[in-house]
Amino acid sequence: MSAAGRLSAPGGRRRPRADLGFLLVGPLAVAWTTSTLFTGYGALAELAGAVLAAAAVVLAVAARTRRLDLLAVASVAGFAGYALVTLFGPLSTHGPFGVRAFTVALRSGWSALLSTGIPADPEAALLTAPVMLVWLTTAVAVALAVTSRSALPALVPVLAGFAAALALAAVRGGTHLPAAAVLGLSALGFALVRSEQAGPAGPAGADTPRTRGGATAGESPPGRALRGRLLLGLPVVIIAVALGTAAAAVVPTRDPADPRALRQPPVSISQELNPLVEVRGQLTATPARRLGTVRLASSTGQLPVDRVTTAILGDFDGARWRNTNVFVRAGAVPPAGGLAPVDPAVTVRAEITVEALGSPLLPVVGWPTRLTGAALAIDPETGTLLAAGTPANAYRYQLTAAVPAPDRTRLAAALPGSGEGLAEYLTVPTGLPPDLVAVAAAATAAAGTPYEQLTALERFLRDPARFPYDLSGRPGQSYGSLNRMLTSLDPREQRGYAEQHAAAFALLARVRGFPSRIAVGYLLGPDRAGGPGVYEISQTRAHAWPEVYLDGIGWLPFEPTDTTDLARQDQVDAASAEGDGAAPPEPAESEPPLPRVDPIPLLAPPSSGGGGPVRSALLAFLILLILLLVVLPAAIVGEKRRRRWRRRVGGPPAQRIAGAWQEARDRLWDWGVPPDRSRTATEVVEDARALGDPVADVLARLAALMAATMFARPQPALAARAVPDVHAAGVGGGVAAGAGAEVEVEVEVEVAWALVADLRGQLRAGRPITRRSRAALNARPLLGRNARRRRSAVHPDSPPADYAGTSRAGLPGAPSAHGQGGLT
Repeated sequence: MSAAGRLSAPGGRRRPRADLGFLLVGPLAVAWTTSTLFTGYGALAELAGAVLAAAAVVLAVAARTRRLDLLAVASVAGFAGYALVTLFGPLSTHGPFGVRAFTVALRSGWSALLSTGIPADPEAALLTAPVMLVWLTTAVAVALAVTSRSALPALVPVLAGFAAALALAAVRGGTHLPAAAVLGLSALGFALVRSEQAGPAGPAGADTPRTRGGATAGESPPGRALRGRLLLGLPVVIIAVALGTAAAAVVPTRDPADPRALRQPPVSISQELNPLVEVRGQLTATPARRLGTVRLASSTGQLPVDRVTTAILGDFDGARWRNTNVFVRAGAVPPAGGLAPVDPAVTVRAEITVEALGSPLLPVVGWPTRLTGAALAIDPETGTLLAAGTPANAYRYQLTAAVPAPDRTRLAAALPGSGEGLAEYLTVPTGLPPDLVAVAAAATAAAGTPYEQLTALERFLRDPARFPYDLSGRPGQSYGSLNRMLTSLDPREQRGYAEQHAAAFALLARVRGFPSRIAVGYLLGPDRAGGPGVYEISQTRAHAWPEVYLDGIGWLPFEPTDTTDLARQDQVDAASAEGDGAAPPEPAESEPPLPRVDPIPLLAPPSSGGGGPVRSALLAFLILLILLLVVLPAAIVGEKRRRRWRRRVGGPPAQRIAGAWQEARDRLWDWGVPPDRSRTATEVVEDARALGDPVADVLARLAALMAATMFARPQPALAARAVPDVHAAGVGGGVAAGAGAEVEVEVEVEVAWALVADLRGQLRAGRPITRRSRAALNARPLLGRNARRRRSAVHPDSPPADYAGTSRAGLPGAPSAHGQGGLT
C-alpha cells in the first residue's frame, strides 16, 4: 500500500488512547465479579482474557472500518474463536474439535449455571455463559467508544454487564464493593479523559490540522493537556469513589434477588418420598440390607459424630415434616450455607461407598466443605446430598466436612439461634393443641439454661417408662399423632419409635422458642473387616433425630429416642451400641451428654510443599517456561510498539522524522541488516537491497525526505527564536509564513511515518510466517539504546544529536564528495 493510501485509511493512525485504557478497567471489574461464581482463579484468567481479546478484535476491525454491523460480525466470530480455543480447545477434555460441546454450552449454559451450586467448578460448559457476558460487554463498550465522542454510550454496556454479574453472584454472598469501586474509577476516569479528547472538534474520527507536538491550531499539545487534566481530575475522581464506597458500606441493605429462584431445579426429589416415614420400613425389612460403608478421619483423631444424615426436614405444616428446598448440582467446593457450623469445629474427612440404596438421598457427615467423586447435587441450605443423574447404587465419593465440637462451657452458655435465616425453623403452624404447650412447659420447668431445657426435653421423651420404644406403635407425625402420644392415658397410645420421638422433640422445642428440624439417616456400626475408622451403614440402624440451632455453635443433634433396642439389632449392633453417644435411659441423669469421641485415624494436615520438592521444581519450571514462551514475546512486541509510538509523537517535527529513520533502521535489523554508524544513508539503502528492491526503494524515499526536511529549509522553531517578538516588529506576514511552514513540515512527518509503515509491509510481503515471527521477536534493537537516547535529549526544538552537524552529503539525491558523514 502506498503512503497516500495509508494516510487515508479510515480513522488514520493514532497514538494509543488513554480513554480506552480507563474503559477496559470496567469490563475487568465485571470479569472479577463474575469469577466469584467459580472456585480458584482459573475462571478469572479465562474471563480477563476474554476482555483483552474482545477489545483487540474490535480495535483491529475498527482500524479498517467504523461500521457497527461489521464490528458486530467480527465480535461474534471472535467470541466463537476464543471459546473454541480456550474452553473447548485441543487441551480440554472435549477433544481437538469441541464445536458440538460449544454448541450445547451456548444453548444450555445459562440454565446449567443457574442450577449449579455456587461456587462451581470452572468447567467449560459453565464458563461459556460468563465468558459470553464479559465478551459482549467489552465488545459493545469498545465499539461505541471508537465510533462516538460521547462517554455515556460506551459506559452503558459496562454498567449493564456489571449489573448482570452482580445478579449472578448474589447467591455467593459477601460484598462486591471493591469491584464496584474499581468500576467507578474506570467510568469517571474514562469520562474525564474522553471530555479532553472530544473538545470542539467535528465528528468522531475526523482529522484536524495539527501543529508542532500534535495539537490542533490554537490548542495546547494533547499530551500536556491530558496530563494536566488527569493531575487535577483524578484526585477528585478518587475522593468521589472513596466517599461513595464508604457510604455504600454503611447504608442498610437487604438480601439481593437471586435469579436462581426463577429456575426450576434440574435435580429434584419426589414430594411423595417422605424419608421420615421410610425409617420404620427399613427397620422391619426382611432381610435387612447392608447399604455401604464410610471411612472416617478427623483433625483431632476423635470422631464427634455417631451417625450419617441422608435428609433434613424443616418445613412442618401440622400434618407432616418435609423439605421443600432446591437441590443444585455441586462442584468441588459446595455453597457455603449461612447456617453452617461456627468455629471451632472439627474437620472430618469421609470416604463413602453406597453399595445399595433405594433412595437418591446420599449419606453425609456434618456440613460438607469439599466434594469429589461421583456426580452429586446439594441442598445449599442444609448441606444434604442427592445422587445427580445416575442411580445411587455403587456410588463412591469423598467429602470434607465441618462438625460442631462445643465443650461443656460453651453448651452451658449457648442461646437459641435467631434471625431471618431461621424463621422457617421457628414456625409453629396454626392448630397447635393447647395441651402440647403445657407438656413443653412441664418438661422444661426445672431447667435453667437453654441447653438444660433441651436436655430435659430429651430425657423426658427418652424415658422408657413414659414413652416406651416400640415399632408396632401407631405411626404418625401430625398434631393429632403427637398430641395422642404425649397426652393420652392409654399406654398403647404412648408407645412409639423414632418418627414420633423426633417429631415431638422438634415441635416442643419450637414451642419453647428453639429453631429445630428433623434429621433422617443411619446410626453408625463398626465394620470389623474394614479396620479402624471404617463403619457400616445398614438398614438395621435407620433412624431419625431432632437438631437444634444454637448461636455460636450451629446445628446440634439430640437423641430423644431410646436407641438401645432398635428393631432387628444383631449381636454386633448391640455391642457397638454401648457408648454410641446416646444418653442412658434413666431420667435421673444430671450431666448433659457430650458428642461421641471414639478414636479414629488422625486427619493428615494439608501439605505445604505442593506435593514435594520434585513437584515444586516441576511447577517452577513450567512457570518459567510459560514466561519465556508467552510473557517474554509479548513484552518484546509491546516494547517495540511503545517505542514506535514514542518516536512518532514525541518532540518537534525534525525529531519525529529522525525517529522514522531510527524505526526503519531497527526494522532492517529485525530482518538481518544490522546498524553501522560508519555507513552513509546511501550505503544503508544499498545494504537493504539484499531484502528486495521494493524495500530499498521505500528506504531511499524516506532518506530523501529526511534530507529535504532536515537540510533544505530552516527549522520553524529555530526561525521563530531568531525573531523573539514578531508582533512587536509588525511582521504579520512572517508569522503566517512560519505557520504555513509548520503545517507543511507536519505533513512531511506523516508522510515519513507512512513510508515506515510501507517499509514494514514490504519486509513482510511474501515471507513465511516463521521468518516474520523471528523478526517480530528479535530483541536486539531493544538493547543498547538507552545511552543513545540520553545523548539525543537536547532542546526539544533542536535537531537530535544523531543528525547534528550532518549535511546532505551521503543522502540519496545528493552524493557525498567524500563518501562519509551520511545519516546512519
